[in-house]
Amino acid sequence: MDEETGMVCDVSARVAGSTADMTVLVESGVIGRLPDGVGVGGDLAYVGLAKAHPQGLGVTPRRKPRGKERPREDRVFNQAFARRRITVEHTIGRMRSYAALSQIDCEHRKHHQACVRAVAGLVNRQLRRYGRA
Repeated sequence: MDEETGMVCDVSARVAGSTADMTVLVESGVIGRLPDGVGVGGDLAYVGLAKAHPQGLGVTPRRKPRGKERPREDRVFNQAFARRRITVEHTIGRMRSYAALSQIDCEHRKHHQACVRAVAGLVNRQLRRYGRA
């Protein structure tokens, strides 16, 4: 998703079983298709994102050190990170509001990617129509 507009840019293929978000991202090849100089950000499920990006332009929130208090500069960084990421989280919320993605469906695995792409198109259309993109 584009963090400035909230528009959905790409939908990954369906992955069977429980797979880590970072693994899905790396195996999808999305990072390799990004233009030079374009970074990528994610939540704490994507720790190590900078290592996966060819130019090291990956960013995630800073984790709290074990057994210590969170440093003030980490808190400030995470707040700034959250301000930029909120548009992405709102888009995810918009997508989840569609029954096609939230209801249990016996055949959901067969058509999951097509369904997610259709909902992403509807959300992008909403964002364009109401001037948020």
